[in-house]
Amino acid sequence: MAQKTEQQRMPKDPILTKIQEQDQADRRKVIKTRARHSRIRKEFIGRTLGVFDGQGYTNVQITDDMVGRRIGKVAPKHTPTAQARYLSIPARKMRRVAALVKGLPVEKALNILNFTPKIAAHHLAKTLISAIANKLSVEGTAHLNEEHLLLSNIVVNEAPTAKRIRYRSMGRVYRIRKRYCHLAVYLDVDERKEAAAAAVAEVKGDKSKTPADKTVKKTAARKPAKKKTAKKTSARKTTKKVVAKKSAGKKSGSASSGKAARTEKKK
Repeated sequence: MAQKTEQQRMPKDPILTKIQEQDQADRRKVIKTRARHSRIRKEFIGRTLGVFDGQGYTNVQITDDMVGRRIGKVAPKHTPTAQARYLSIPARKMRRVAALVKGLPVEKALNILNFTPKIAAHHLAKTLISAIANKLSVEGTAHLNEEHLLLSNIVVNEAPTAKRIRYRSMGRVYRIRKRYCHLAVYLDVDERKEAAAAAVAEVKGDKSKTPADKTVKKTAARKPAKKKTAKKTSARKTTKKVVAKKSAGKKSGSASSGKAARTEKKK
């Protein structure tokens, strides 16, 4: 009796019950689960579990090393790049705007949101700017730019509703429901654009590189140019001196001729 009571008190594992049902029916299918906190048992070995990662289900093959660990530690979780919680707007209105920019490049999505006359577009644009900053800070700006980012997915979930009342005439009350939503933005890298940018950078790097012989020739060609300029300056100085001597000789000749003319007049 004591053993039966202990077995009754043991919590039932839904994954284990599904495995037992498949064993009885001689079937083997992927068992989908969202219980990321539950631990892996010995009965799970050799089975494939479809674990929810935040967006969809990822298949995980259970092995001997995974026994005793939690399912969430084994299956990677797809975390959002940026998220905004408890936005004062219904999820229905936010999903309308999210459908406009889902799957587009980041720059194009921001341009559309900036010119969309809705409050949801303002909230989504702020969250998208935050997601871009987060992605660049994690990946690094050395090999990644905003042009390479792609708005892969936008998840809008409903948040708790705030309930209020408004008093009306004759003792009546009108109920007001203020709805909120949670927003999550997922960014990915566009591999095509990144590969094209890398190819362009390689081509530019090859063109910018010059052999050592060319640099030496350029420097050798520049040095005689300086000597020519020095010769020109010396030639200019000599011409200036000659001109100055000639002008001085003309002045002295004119002065002597003036004196001779004066003496002849006196005589």
